[in-house]
Amino acid sequence: GIYRTEKNKGTLYELTFKGDAKHQFKKIVLFRPFGPVMKVKNENINMADTLINIIVPLAKRASKFRQFMQNFREMGIQQDGRIHLTVVYFGKEQMNEVKSILENTSKSANFKNFTFIQLNEEFSRGKGLDVGARFWKGNNVVLFFCDVDIYFTAEFLNSCRLNAQPGKKVFYPVLFSQYNPSIIYGDHDSIPSLEQQLIIKKETGFWRDFGFGMTCQYRSDFINIGGFDMDIKGWGGEDVHLYRKYLHSNLMVIRTPVRGLFHLWHEKQCLDELTPEQYKMCMQSKAMNEASHGQLGMLIFKQEIETHLHRQKLSSKKT
Repeated sequence: GIYRTEKNKGTLYELTFKGDAKHQFKKIVLFRPFGPVMKVKNENINMADTLINIIVPLAKRASKFRQFMQNFREMGIQQDGRIHLTVVYFGKEQMNEVKSILENTSKSANFKNFTFIQLNEEFSRGKGLDVGARFWKGNNVVLFFCDVDIYFTAEFLNSCRLNAQPGKKVFYPVLFSQYNPSIIYGDHDSIPSLEQQLIIKKETGFWRDFGFGMTCQYRSDFINIGGFDMDIKGWGGEDVHLYRKYLHSNLMVIRTPVRGLFHLWHEKQCLDELTPEQYKMCMQSKAMNEASHGQLGMLIFKQEIETHLHRQKLSSKKT
């Protein structure tokens, strides 16, 4: 079937089915006219007291955490102010450095709303998020599951609040994923600052519509749905499993691109201990993250292009 929306008229649907005999088809054409706009609801929404608990699972990566905390301080503490940070840390390597970054931010920004949880076990993103969500002892709260290589704006935090509703809605934003800056800006003298790189263009990144890791939902909904699958180890899979549980529930899943949420590029390591399916997913993600199809093509055919330019120079010299 195909459909076409005609401005000021409505939507035309052409549905084609197999007929009773071979080579016969049955076509049904339906038209849904536009009607007058109906007011469904008109309400004021006060989000002044709606706290967001940002949960970040982490192992090592202290330098990335420092960068994350700069963003968190500006957008979360200074601009928004209705925020709690839960860091679930795996292992002890670089732990003191991470705790130091957290404590320095707390002192300098007068920020006390944070929790640090340390687990002496192998990193598991799903386990970290699950532990962080269940650790909360206050009233029902919006949970924002976040990674250390995410950049968010204060506007996004309000989108997080507005699109999650306990017992009714969970929010799965589609974020904009940054390509490898060294490839994107390879011809430039220097790579621009992080803020200057956060431009939504097809040359600089892509909408990560296959990613379901960053999500906003109320803690009560997360607990009631059963949380993450604890049997999934390492990278990938746990977020899709949770997303599918919500799709099969009575909750509405809000899925839409948002302009204030970025995945910052970092080199991706696909470990040997991943299952074949996880490893395949990881490698596909790695390829998608490097550059656009055209930019990767220019790298693959670099020798061919240089040979062509060399021939042209020789040809112009002869003439």
